[in-house]
Amino acid sequence: MQTLFDSKGKPPVEALRAWIELTRKEFYDGDLCLTAGGLEGVVFEKALRFPISLTHLCSKSPQSYRRSLQHIRANRVGYRVIWFVKSGWLKIARAQGVVTIRAGEAAILDSNVPFSASIGASEDADGCAHESYQAIVPPDIFLRHLHEAERFAGVFSLNTPEGRVVRRLLDFLVEDGEQLSAKTSAALVDGFLEAVAENLRANGQKLPQRQTLADRRLSDIETYILMNLTDPELSTERVAACCGVSTRYLCYLLKANKTSFSDLLWKNRLLRARDWLREPKARDYPIHEIAYLCGFKSAAHFSRMFKSAYGCTPSEYRMDGGRALEHCQTSATAQAV
Repeated sequence: MQTLFDSKGKPPVEALRAWIELTRKEFYDGDLCLTAGGLEGVVFEKALRFPISLTHLCSKSPQSYRRSLQHIRANRVGYRVIWFVKSGWLKIARAQGVVTIRAGEAAILDSNVPFSASIGASEDADGCAHESYQAIVPPDIFLRHLHEAERFAGVFSLNTPEGRVVRRLLDFLVEDGEQLSAKTSAALVDGFLEAVAENLRANGQKLPQRQTLADRRLSDIETYILMNLTDPELSTERVAACCGVSTRYLCYLLKANKTSFSDLLWKNRLLRARDWLREPKARDYPIHEIAYLCGFKSAAHFSRMFKSAYGCTPSEYRMDGGRALEHCQTSATAQAV
């Protein structure tokens, strides 16, 4: 593995600055918080660069990391991080609740959902107080293998027969990842992520067992659109490229299922905007900000489409907490275009 950071021997201010820059480069934008003790015994290594990034973190210092809506708006990356804890613990707080991942367990982080994460040591820890591996997976690869785990916010154990397969594949990629060709890495990563999916099924998660190729492609397309609704430049060409199909085939699949790219895109953007408008915690967000958060390029465009779909303006809908829909044209699951 290549050592990207080692706090040993570095002046505290220099070490902190370098560590913040590295975490943003290797993960995504966010706020890093340390205890008064600073960076002690922090080593960060990289084992694999393609087709996923596989890193190793060892730290004697408790740390926390927060990624807010502001960070997401400025830096929408769509990565998923599968975090494997070897010693110590990892605590993740997000809208679905708080979970603690301990040694021998793993969890999945979505970079486009606000969260805070903290690492620490077990009480009996010796040497490397916290040790973990991070598989940073691009959205198209995640969708290909784990699309049914899109909303998974729990913890899964690696102390199962299926989990032991995941651990062995992880160990192999960590130890020999630098020696592998791009073709071999891609094949092994496919197997590794499929093993993670099998282990999730063994933990009681309802992941797909078998699908036709067309069903799988359609699911990839629909999930990719849902994951990237906030991108105002989302297009058939981009979705097709990220899902590994031609634009023509993408349109054919959607038409065969009695829908279209624009139907899926605008319907789901409007549904997400509707949820924002009736969310009490979002009362202070102006209409144009909600429009932006849902992928609309302007508040005027958003208002026109919202009224066309629901029969009332976003302001009217928000004013009475969403009850306006009871008096509007509700047929819709949002016939937006």
